[in-house]
Amino acid sequence: MYHYKKIISRLLDQNIYILSNDKKESIIIDPGLGFELIDNYLKSENLKPIAVIATHAHIDHIASANDCIENYSIPFYICKGNSIMLNHYDIMKAYMNVKSKKPNVSHWIDESAEKLTIGSFDFNLIYNPGHSPGCMSFEIDSLIFCGDLIFKGSIGRTDLQTSNPEHMEQSLEKFVNLFDANSTLLPGHREITTLDYELKTNPFLVKYAK
Repeated sequence: MYHYKKIISRLLDQNIYILSNDKKESIIIDPGLGFELIDNYLKSENLKPIAVIATHAHIDHIASANDCIENYSIPFYICKGNSIMLNHYDIMKAYMNVKSKKPNVSHWIDESAEKLTIGSFDFNLIYNPGHSPGCMSFEIDSLIFCGDLIFKGSIGRTDLQTSNPEHMEQSLEKFVNLFDANSTLLPGHREITTLDYELKTNPFLVKYAK
């Protein structure tokens, strides 16, 4: 059985998630600004982190990635479509006035990959560009960590420098038809929701409801 904890970061109210299993192993998902928040929770629950994964490489989602990698000696997984943003990491952190070191990616995930296994965690993957070129969602046991693809009542921005509105439309249609409507959506910002609720109420998604 899997458990998760949402931690609101110190930058743009981004959602950091700690996913854990009954063996007290954990995966840190989208470690935004606030390493001490992550570390305090892991210690309070006696959890052992085994990896960092990120839905995409915007600074608000990976500002603490390097701290996690170095302090816990764990690998970092991210879709290779994020390489262009990571190449401009120093520009991103300067723009947001964030003190953060560029994380070293140990495992680049191919855009075509459908599965990712880390220890006893088996994720289903879906590549969903639009908000940024390397966006990827991670599904496990009907929990979908969807980053900035879908929010409660909205979707991720497509007016950023590396965004693509056409790709976002394609990603949304593919996404909502791939997963069970009862799946829980754990977005990069705002409240946790369900795919069923968003298909019924989200103005950007109702057109895809069957």
